Amino acid sequence: LKQAVVDKSPVVAASVLVSALHLIKHNGEIIKRWVNEVQEAAQSRHAMVQFHAVALLHALRATDRLAVSKLVTQLTRAQVKSPLAQCLLVRYVSQVIVDSQPGANGESRPFYEYLESCLRHKGEMVIFEAARAICNLRDVTARELTPAITVLQLFLSSSKPVLRFAAVRTLNKVAMTHPMAVTNCNIDMESLITDQNRSIATLAITTLLKTGSEGSVDKLLKQIGGFMSDIADDFKVVVVEAIRALALKFPAKHRALMNFLSSVLREEGGFDYKKSIVGAILALIQEIPDAREAGLAHLCEFIEDCEFTFLSVQVLHLLGREGPTTKEPAR
Repeated sequence: LKQAVVDKSPVVAASVLVSALHLIKHNGEIIKRWVNEVQEAAQSRHAMVQFHAVALLHALRATDRLAVSKLVTQLTRAQVKSPLAQCLLVRYVSQVIVDSQPGANGESRPFYEYLESCLRHKGEMVIFEAARAICNLRDVTARELTPAITVLQLFLSSSKPVLRFAAVRTLNKVAMTHPMAVTNCNIDMESLITDQNRSIATLAITTLLKTGSEGSVDKLLKQIGGFMSDIADDFKVVVVEAIRALALKFPAKHRALMNFLSSVLREEGGFDYKKSIVGAILALIQEIPDAREAGLAHLCEFIEDCEFTFLSVQVLHLLGREGPTTKEPAR
């Protein structure tokens, strides 16, 4: 087996490396004697052989952080041509820098230059892996995010659904912590609202709701209106949660957002979906004083024909507590 690691046949070499990855869990000492052969395989011109060799080299050092750091340094300087092996290397680089802090005086953190260089790779898989790694860096700065956001923006207009989904999903996550960094992608994401893939459309809408300005709220609500009836309840819950956050972010727009929530509350839907809408209206009532009267009125209308006892009891309890203090309790 040891000699087969450097076999001329890539099928044989890859098979032995995969076997070694399984064997290392039970008897790592045997595999450690193969290091020279595995390092030679890591320079193979065959993509799958190089991929499995890099994975095995990392597995042999996985418990030693210093050894992993040295391996990553060695591999980033070597010519790793296999796209799969480069994706692995990007992940290993992320592991090494996960505990590091940004450099002093604005200097880049260790290995950041390597991640940035991968954004210019020929393979889409490597480009995305590098962009995702940069976006997931701890305490990432706006300057570090910029090249990754630029690449992901290009993927938004790709003809491949998997690339569009990957890009919008990553940008959706970035928008939670750095909404301003994603605003440049809003025009591209607006075109994804009508995407045939409902997962992509939902992520695009929720990202726009997180990054949109106060002036864009009305336009977004119009676009969402015709979209809600075409998606499953699970996606609807995600949209409602995003609308809730938007209403708390822009209290001046509470009227339009409250009207939207009340309109979708009257439509057909399951318990979790209706519960999320009621929860959003309750949050607006509690956090925005001007929304109190309208919110209570919408909830009163809802319980007249509510099929969920739990929600009816929740709303009745609120009405009993808040109703007597309103301007017109008799309503």
